[in-house]
Amino acid sequence: MNSKKTLFLIGLSLLFMACTQTSKEDSDLPSWALGPFERPEGANPVISPNAVTTFDCPMQGVSMKWEESDTFNPAATVKDNNIVVLYRAEDNSAVGIGKRTSRIGYAESKDGVTMNRLSKPVLYPADDEFKDLEWPGGCEDPRVTKTSNGLYVMLYTAWNRQTPRLAVATSR
Repeated sequence: MNSKKTLFLIGLSLLFMACTQTSKEDSDLPSWALGPFERPEGANPVISPNAVTTFDCPMQGVSMKWEESDTFNPAATVKDNNIVVLYRAEDNSAVGIGKRTSRIGYAESKDGVTMNRLSKPVLYPADDEFKDLEWPGGCEDPRVTKTSNGLYVMLYTAWNRQTPRLAVATSR
């Protein structure tokens, strides 16, 4: 092959590669993926432990600082044009990991950064038919979606400190 033709083919190949090249961020994501994501400066964490909020624990019969130790493992959905975040909260920072009780908290946001939290958990162990599955470990790690008929379905871990189980709760 002559050198002019070789140079032309190399140049054409380079031009083709340059025209089809996307940024590294874009090329690393599958076509169905959201992202890339950016962390807003000064925004995190958006939900932190709170040693002030209390609720009356039906299992212990006392007022508990239900989210004093940890807040983590959130799920999010949209309801009435607001972002709803369901998050795991743990009580009693004085005891070790694995000995706390988890409950599921609720926060709403218009922008995903400023959170307005409810002062009481929305799901927690109670003296009901689920007591043996959820007590004393709690309700953990929510994941939520909305069905086509408007039913919110939350899957979560029911933890009795012996066996973790996948459980479901629903809400309209």
